[in-house]
Formats: sequence, C-alpha cells, structure tokens
Amino acid sequence: MAIQNLKSPRELSGIIKECQAEDVLLVIFESPRSQSYPKFIPAVEALMAKNPSLKAALMDVEQPEAAMLANQMRLTALPTTLVIKGGETVDRIDGFMDEQGLERALQAYLPPKSPGESLQEEYEQALQNGEKLRALALLPLLREEKKEDRNLWLTHVRLLLETGQIEKARETAEAMESPALLPEKTNLLLLFKELTAEESSGNEGWDEIRALLKNAAFEEAVEKLLEFVAKDRKFGDDLARKILLALFALMGDNDPFILRSRARLANLLFV
Repeated sequence: MAIQNLKSPRELSGIIKECQAEDVLLVIFESPRSQSYPKFIPAVEALMAKNPSLKAALMDVEQPEAAMLANQMRLTALPTTLVIKGGETVDRIDGFMDEQGLERALQAYLPPKSPGESLQEEYEQALQNGEKLRALALLPLLREEKKEDRNLWLTHVRLLLETGQIEKARETAEAMESPALLPEKTNLLLLFKELTAEESSGNEGWDEIRALLKNAAFEEAVEKLLEFVAKDRKFGDDLARKILLALFALMGDNDPFILRSRARLANLLFV
C-alpha cells in the first residue's frame, strides 16, 4: 500500500477511521521541497513493504489546510511524524530518521516479527553489507523456511562460488530437485563441469572464459561469452549460450547488467 497524500484534516479523519485495530498509521507532516523528503519518504515506503500493518499518510504542508493544522499543533520540524494506533496518537517523531532508526522507534507499536521474518531481515542486511559468509550461514536456515524459493537457491550457489567454495556450490546445485528449478539445474551443472575441467578445451577463447569463471569474474565472463556466441555458436553443442543462462540466473533477473546482457543475447540469437 502506497503512502496516501492528504490535503486537509477531513481527509486525515477519514484515513484514521479506515484503519483496523492492529494498524499503525504514520501521519507525516512534510514538504516535497524539503531536503529530507527524498530520503525520508523512501525509508517509510521500505518499512511499509516489510510490515503489512503499517500505513502512512502525507500531510503536504504546502497545502493551506495542512499548513494550518501544522501551525495549530505547533509543529516546528520537518518532517514531523505522528504515530496513530486505535485512533489515538501514541507517539510523535520530530525530524528525519533513516529506515533502521524509524523501525526502532516504531518497534513498540508494530506486531512482533516471526522467527522466519527476523531471519529474512538478518539475511538481507548481511547481503546489503557485503557480509557474504554471514549470508551463507543463514541461507540453509532460510531455505528450510522457503523450500521452493528459486532466488534463495541461486543466491546460495552464487555466494559459494564467489567465496571459492566450488564443490559446495556444485552440491547445492545438485540438491535443486524442485521441478521448477530443473532447467536451471541442468545449465548450472554444465557450468560446474567447466569450472572443474583441468584439461585444455583446445579453444583459446574458451580457456580464457574458464579462467574468468573459476575466479568468479562473472561480468567479464558474460561479456566474453556473448562474444563467443557471436563467433562460434556451435562450440560444445551451444555451450556458451547455456553457460550464459546459468550466469543470468545466478546474478539475478533484476540486475541491470543482466537485463542488458539478456537483450544482447536475444539479438545475437534471433536478429
């Protein structure tokens, strides 16, 4: 649910009445022209995405009625956030807070997180901080919670590769037994065959790609693989394309580099 834009106390009263007993409503007095706006609003939206019971409404103080209400309440800081639960104001936050600070401030009012939610949050924080070994330690526990989650499996394989644990990465890929994961598993096992190959392929360009893969230089490998597809599509029964598909899956469907690389591969194959 997005932040709702309000212009008057009447609209605010309507939003408060719509809230359920378990909902926590943030009423944010802010100006779109303030320096804090571009950072504070995304922080609130990110917190709402993680907490279904959290709602938010923006009182734009550039609007006359909203400005009048802010003056009546003697608000002096932008943003000022009222925390409303059960129709009553239970707290007030003056000034800017980042997502983590805001979450701490609201902890007493939001429903407690389940163990699975806490685990997911800790894992995402580890990824965000670049703590690969910490994320790897959490992934088996998360996979128990979400056995069919494709992205968890693929991220697990990728992080193992990036930390040089090729054998564990192969074992993890081999354990992908869900029917939805089998096509990706096939390409991943081809990737591991190349990663563990010791003899020369007899093709200088392909041996260079193997070296990049073994060093987890995935973006460079993708670039070389695209060049290889353009030059020698038949090599190894279309091996370059299959390895590309494995790397695309490992690196993430929403990665801008992968989106561009997918488009380039499509042009090579179909144009």
